[in-house]
Amino acid sequence: MIINKPRKSIEFVEQDEGFLKQLAGDIGCFYCKANERTYNLNKHDSNIRSEMGIFAWVHKEAHDCYWISTRKIWVEEARAKVMTSRKKSGINCFPRDTQHAEDSVCFNINDDYHKTIMTLSLINKSR
Repeated sequence: MIINKPRKSIEFVEQDEGFLKQLAGDIGCFYCKANERTYNLNKHDSNIRSEMGIFAWVHKEAHDCYWISTRKIWVEEARAKVMTSRKKSGINCFPRDTQHAEDSVCFNINDDYHKTIMTLSLINKSR
């Protein structure tokens, strides 16, 4: 297993809103600002934190460079559902086990946007 150094996130600015809107639209979810450095990806459009159904967090590393983190267990649950339903097209869309903590998985949007969207869509549906 490869363990990378944690990435440093920087603050989001108003211009990042377009990217977040497209990302959430492509996944089929909602988003909201958690703090200056993080946005949540949510299953439900709610202002009450416990009702949002947060399944991933979006961070910004540099201008037009974003990464998303989610819980490893949620990736495994989504993977199991895909394998159970035998949808071969979704099996290979999960990230390698390069992670920043033992219980999280990170996606670099610049590496493969389409596979990241597929994986996060599966996690969103399975949560």
